[in-house]
Amino acid sequence: MSQEKISVLIPVLNGAQFLEEALVSLEQQTHRGFEVLVWDNGSTDGTLEILDRWLPARLPGHVYRGVPLSLGLSLARLVEVATTELCARMDADDICHPDRFQQQLAFLRQHPSLALVGTDRVCIDMSGNIVDGASTLPFKPTDVLHATLVGPRIWHPTVIFKRSAVLQVGNYQDHSTAEEPYWSEDYDLWMRLLTQHLAATMPEPLLRYRINPEGVTQKAMREKRAALARRRVWERHAAAFTGLPSQMAMELHDRASRFALPALWRMAHHFQRLDGIPPFTRLRHPTFMAAMDKLVARKDLAARVWLKACRALRPTQADGPPTP
Repeated sequence: MSQEKISVLIPVLNGAQFLEEALVSLEQQTHRGFEVLVWDNGSTDGTLEILDRWLPARLPGHVYRGVPLSLGLSLARLVEVATTELCARMDADDICHPDRFQQQLAFLRQHPSLALVGTDRVCIDMSGNIVDGASTLPFKPTDVLHATLVGPRIWHPTVIFKRSAVLQVGNYQDHSTAEEPYWSEDYDLWMRLLTQHLAATMPEPLLRYRINPEGVTQKAMREKRAALARRRVWERHAAAFTGLPSQMAMELHDRASRFALPALWRMAHHFQRLDGIPPFTRLRHPTFMAAMDKLVARKDLAARVWLKACRALRPTQADGPPTP
C-alpha cells in the first residue's frame, strides 16, 4: 500500500486566505505518492494565482477552472477525472497532519475490505487556534453504520475512499433547488455508500479542521438549512439504506411511528448482509440502541420497553464477527 497513488480532491471558491497553508501541509506529507486535483468554482480573490505557483511546480497536480459548479458537482467531476483508485478529501482551509496519508494507507492495508476510512480532527478558528469541537465519533464499521441512521458522522475532509466504490453508488450528487439551495453532499454519499460497503474512522486526529463562520456548512447550520437538507437526504435514500419501505423509514426518522419494533427488526436483518452481525445481537448493540433512542417515539412504549430490556443484555465480543 505504501506505493499506492492518491488523488487529493480540493474544490475551492475564493480560498486564498488559507490555501497556501493547506498546500504546505500537503508538501510536508511523509507519503509522497499523490497528486493534487483542484476544481475552482469561480474564485476572484487570488486563489488561481496561488494555485498556479504551486501546481505543478511544487506539487504534482492540475487545476480545473472556467466551469464553476456547486460543491457536490465539483467533487463529482474531480472523482471522474482522477486516475487513481484512492482519493483523499480536504478543504482549502484545512491542515493535514504530516503522517495523515501514511497512517490512513496503513489502516487500509490492514482492513482491505473497507471502502472508506476517515479520521478524527482538531478544530481550529480563523487564527489557527484550537477551539472546542469535541464530539464522540463512531470508529468501527458497525458503529459508523449505526451512527449514519441519525446523521453524517464521518468527517468529510478527513476521508480516503476507493474511487471504484464511490462511482459504483453514483458518485457525489447535488439535489439542491432554487428554493432549497443547500444539499448535504457528504451525508448523501455516505448513505448510498453504506448500502453496499463498510467504512471506518481512525481515532487519531490527522486533520486540523478550520471552523469558518462564512463557510457553506456553518452558514447552513445557522440558517437552519442543514437539518432540512439531511432530512431530504434521508427521504431520498433511507429505503435502500435501511431496507424499510419509504413511509416506514420516514415515520422512524420523524419519530412518528406508533410501533417501531418491526422496523428495528427489519433494519437489523438488512444490515447483517454488510457486517455479519445477527439481528438479535444488533438489537442489543450499544450504538444501535443509541441510534434508536433518537428515532423511537416517546409514545412508543413497546419499543421503549424493548430497548430498556436489551440494555440489560449487553453484547460480548463473541456475539458477532470482529470489526476493525
